[in-house]
This record gives sequence, C-alpha cells and structure tokens, in this order.
Amino acid sequence: MEALLKWAIINGATASEDAPKRDAATEESIKQKKLDPAIIDAILGKPASVQMTECLDAIENKDTPLKAREIALDDLEMLVENIDNASNLQPLGLWPRIIRLFEDPEPSVREGALWVSGTAVQHNPSAQKAFNGLGNVLAVLRNKEEAPGVRAKALYCVSSFVRANVTGLTQFVADNGLAIVVEAVDNGGATLKQKAFFLLRALIDEAMDDETPEELRPGKHLIDAIVELGAVDATASAAAQLAAAGEAAAFEQALGFLNSLADATEGGNRAVKQNPSLRLALAQASSAFGDWAQDDIFRITAHS
Repeated sequence: MEALLKWAIINGATASEDAPKRDAATEESIKQKKLDPAIIDAILGKPASVQMTECLDAIENKDTPLKAREIALDDLEMLVENIDNASNLQPLGLWPRIIRLFEDPEPSVREGALWVSGTAVQHNPSAQKAFNGLGNVLAVLRNKEEAPGVRAKALYCVSSFVRANVTGLTQFVADNGLAIVVEAVDNGGATLKQKAFFLLRALIDEAMDDETPEELRPGKHLIDAIVELGAVDATASAAAQLAAAGEAAAFEQALGFLNSLADATEGGNRAVKQNPSLRLALAQASSAFGDWAQDDIFRITAHS
C-alpha cells in the first residue's frame, strides 16, 4: 500500500510541480507497479467473475479440504445473490460445472451446489432462462436415499426456478415435477414436507391469480393435477405424522396448502372436504397443536 501511494504521488505531479527526479531504476519500478494486477486487486478487489471462477476451481479440486470447499460454496452463494453475477454464470460457462456438483460424493457439496443454484435463479429471469439443470435437481429430490438436507435444498432450487416463471413451470410439469413434489410430502422428513406444502400452495395461488393473463397460468388444470396425483391422501398421512411428532411449523404449512386447494376450485374443495382419512387425521391433530390451528382445521373439515 505504501509503495502504491508513493506511485500515486509521483504520477500525480504536474509539470509545474517539483516532482522528485526519477532515475532509470525508479522509472522501471513505477512501470512494473503500473502493470502489476496484484496491486489493483489489493485496492479494488478481484472482479466478481474472477471470484466466482476461483470458487468453482477450489470446489472442483478434490485436493481442497472439504471445509475449504464448503466455504467456497458459501462464498459463491453470496456472490450470486447479486442478480448481475447470477446472470453472468452462463457467459462464464459456470452452469455446467455447478450442475455437475449435484453428483459430488460429498453430501455437503451437493447441498451447497443446489443452494447456489436456487439462489441464482430466484427472481432472476435471465438466470432462469440459462439454467438447464431442472432434471438433475428433480432426480436428487426424488432420491429417498439422499441426505435430508440435500433433498431440502433441491426443493428450494425447484421452488426458486418455477415460481413466477411460466417457462420453468411448463418444464417442471412436463418433467413430472408435481408428482415428485407430492412424493416428497409422502416420504420426506418434516422439513421437506414443510417446503413441499409451501411450494404447492404458492403454485396454486399463482395458477389462480386473476391478475396474471390467462394464457400464462395453468389455472384449474394445475389444481386437477394436484388432486389426481394423490396430494390430499399424502397430506392426510403427513398430517398424522407431523401431529405425532409435534412438528407445528410443517403442520401449519399443510393447513395452508389444504385451504388454498379447497378455495381454488370446486374439485379441490371436494377433494379436501370429502376425504375421510384427512378428516380423521385433522381431528386427531386438533388436540395436539392447541387453539392456534382450530380455525384452519374447521375450515377444512366443515361441510361445503
């Protein structure tokens, strides 16, 4: 830093100022400092594109200690929170490298790569358009043997990709994504169930949003598909499990999903309110969670 400041003072002198006389060695030293990128990096920091590439270099290097790989993933995730950085993943050729990490032997690396991807595509049409790893993410989500944290981050990535993204939602439906999310309700842990209910509710709300042009939303067709895929039966089973385990946060999301489904269409209403397994599960859960859940449970179990 001291050498750089000296360089700045010398080079800032005008012809009318008494600048120190430079000998040949000084001139050569100044020229080197002008051209030394390390000096510039020290002052301005490396460009984000360089930082993202270096993060991936470290992550992909199997000689890098696992903790350092995890830190590099955290750093990369923070970088792609910036919408411009996330959009630059494609021109930098980094998306294929990130997607390959979904199959890394280390669960924490798989989880981190999915986290990075979900953050990059969230509310970012440019990154959503460039991302071509949905099939890979759904494969992770569907794998019941996968670590719970990895599956949860996969669902986060799916949610970030499909919400407010009609092209992504279309691909999601074509790739059997709805069925995979319903499977997660059925066979996932409490955290995965909670995220699945949240996504299903969000999709219902978007599908029925009158402010969105009709051609850009699936409407009742999405509701019909959710019902046909057995989501209500899966939720009945999940509600009983969550009540027994005292998982209030996940149970609350289940109630939110059920009420959204019942409010959306007549078919959704019938599916929710005429399901005997669901009525039984909610009746049993009513005493487990106290007064806060009573109104939502009543709305679901009351006859149309």
